[in-house]
Amino acid sequence: MTVNERISKIRTLMEENHIDACIIPSADPHMSEYFSDHWKTRAFVSGFSGSAGTFVITREMSGLWTDGRYYVQAAKELSGSEAQLFRASEPDCPTPVAFLADHLSEGSIVGFNGKLFSASAVEKMEKDFARKSISTDINVDFANEIWKDRPAENLTEVYLLDPCYTGRTAEEKISDLRKAVASEDADSIVLSKLDNIAWLFNIRSNDVENNPVVIAYAFVSPEEAILFTDSSRIPSEVQKGLEVQGVSLEPYENIYRFLSVRDKKERVLCDKAELNSSLYACVKENAALTPVNKDDPVFLLKACKNQTETRNTHHAYLKDGCALAEFYGWLFEQLEKGVRLTEWDCSEKLGEFRRAQPLNRGDSFTAIVAYRENAAMMHYAPKPDCSKVLEKSHMLLIDSGGQYLDGTTDTTRTVALGEISEAERHDFTLALKGSIALLEAVFKEGISGSQLDVLCREYFWREGLDYRCGTGHGVGFMLNVHEGPQGFGSSVKLREGMVLTVEPGVYTEGSHGIRTENVVTVVKGNKTEYAQFLKFDVFTLVPIDTKCLDLSLLTDHEIQWLNAYHRRVWDAVSPLVSDRAKAWLASATKAVSR
Repeated sequence: MTVNERISKIRTLMEENHIDACIIPSADPHMSEYFSDHWKTRAFVSGFSGSAGTFVITREMSGLWTDGRYYVQAAKELSGSEAQLFRASEPDCPTPVAFLADHLSEGSIVGFNGKLFSASAVEKMEKDFARKSISTDINVDFANEIWKDRPAENLTEVYLLDPCYTGRTAEEKISDLRKAVASEDADSIVLSKLDNIAWLFNIRSNDVENNPVVIAYAFVSPEEAILFTDSSRIPSEVQKGLEVQGVSLEPYENIYRFLSVRDKKERVLCDKAELNSSLYACVKENAALTPVNKDDPVFLLKACKNQTETRNTHHAYLKDGCALAEFYGWLFEQLEKGVRLTEWDCSEKLGEFRRAQPLNRGDSFTAIVAYRENAAMMHYAPKPDCSKVLEKSHMLLIDSGGQYLDGTTDTTRTVALGEISEAERHDFTLALKGSIALLEAVFKEGISGSQLDVLCREYFWREGLDYRCGTGHGVGFMLNVHEGPQGFGSSVKLREGMVLTVEPGVYTEGSHGIRTENVVTVVKGNKTEYAQFLKFDVFTLVPIDTKCLDLSLLTDHEIQWLNAYHRRVWDAVSPLVSDRAKAWLASATKAVSR
C-alpha cells in the first residue's frame, strides 16, 4: 500500500466507527524514545522514518508534526503523499492537539491507543478539547488493524550486569529507591521506563535495537520488588540471581490486572509523564490505591553515576577512541589509494572496528555517516542501496557510538576529505568555539543545563545563526544514549556524576552540516565561601580536525585548549593502536599555531 492508500483505509474505519480524527504518535507503552519495529506504527502509516513525530488523520486532511532535526528528511519522505509537514519547532506552529481543537467541529471524537500516550498527555489533551466538547476514545488503534505484516516484539535473552561495572547491586539500588519513595510520602511505586527498570535491577538485553533494555514493567513496595516480563527468555541462573536480590517475576501483561485487583491500602507513586494512560487508570480506578503524582526518583538516581561507573566510562571512551583512530587511519588510506567508498561502506567498517574492542556489545545508535549536504539532515543514516560516494573534497560528518559492558559512548567528528569551502571552514570554527566555551565552564552548584546553554550558542547568535536542536543530552551507562533528566535544555540542576554531550553545529540545507560532539561528566571544582563550584571532565578521546579550522578566528586560549586536548588524546590512544592508526593520530594531533 502507498501512504495515501493507508490513510484512505484508516478513514474508512474512522467513518464506520464514528471517529473524526486519529492521532498516531511515535511511541510504545513505555514512553520510550527508541523502540522495537513492533511499535513503529507512525512510520508505517506516514512513510516518514525519523524517530520523532506525530501523525494526524482527519476526514479531510493528514499531517506530520516533527522537530527541526527532521525537516529536510521529512519533506523528502512525505513527497508524493497527501500529508502536510508541520514544523513543530517553529514558534507559530500549533501542536497536533491545538490544531485539532481549532479545526474539528463541536462534539467531535478523537481516537487513539491509550497505551501510547502518557497519563499527563491524555489529561492535558482532554482539557484542551473540553472547550469544544471534543471527546476522546483511547481504544482506537486503526493503524495497527491495517498493518497485516506487523513485526512481532523482539524478546531476547536477559543477562545481569555485574556490580564490577555498575558499582552497586540491585538490592542496594532497590533499597535506595524505597527510601526515595518514602520521602515522597508514598508506600510503593509503579515503574514503566525501560532504562529505569534495567538500571534498577542491573539487567540488560537486546529487546530494542542499540538500547540494551528489557521490555518490562516493575512494582516496588517495602516488601516486594516485582519484575513483569516474559520470563521464558531469562536463563535460570539469571532468575536465581534476581531472587537473591529480592526480585520476583511475573508475566509482562499481568501488571494491568495486578494493579486493578490489588486490595492492599497503599499510596502508589506514579509518574504521570512516564506511565501510559491505560496503566495509570488501573491505579486511579482501584479504590484501595491512592496515586501519588510525583516524578519517578529513579531518573535522578540513575543520572548521577557513581565512581565505579565514571571510572568504567573513561575505559569505554578510551576503547572508542581506539576504534575511531583505527577507522580514520583506514579511511584516509583508502581515499589515498583511490578506493571507491560510500557512506554505507564507512558505517559498516566503523562498526567492525568497534566490535573488535574488548567488552563491546554493538552500537549505541544507528551511525550517522553523512557526506556534504547529507550532513545538513541531523539524523541522516545511510542505506546500502542509497548512499553517497565520497570524494576527496568537502566534509564528512560521523556521529556514532558503542555499547560496552563498561559504558555507553557517543562521539561526533566532522573531517575534511580534501579542499573545503570558506563557509565550511568558518562554520566548523564557530562550532569549536562554542564547544570550548561550554566544556570549560565553571559554575555554582544548583545551576541547570539550560542556564549554561547560552555559553555555547552565543557564538552562533552573534552571527544570526542557531541550531534547531539541543546543545546536549544526558547519556546512560550501558543503557540508552539519550538519558534524562539532565541536559542543556533542561531546568534540572546539574549534579556530580551526571553525563552529558556537548554538540553544537551548523546545518546549511543543500550545502553542509557540521557538528563537534564531546561527552563530559560533572565533577566538583573549588569550594569557597560563596559556593561549591562544578565543572566538566571530558571523556572523549578523538582528534578534532585542525585542517578545517580558520585559526584567525580562534583566541590564543582556544588554541592552547585544542593543543592540550590533542596531547591528551595522543598520550592515551597512541600506545594502543596499529601503526596505521598511530600515523593518522600523529598527524591529527599535531599542535597548531597562527
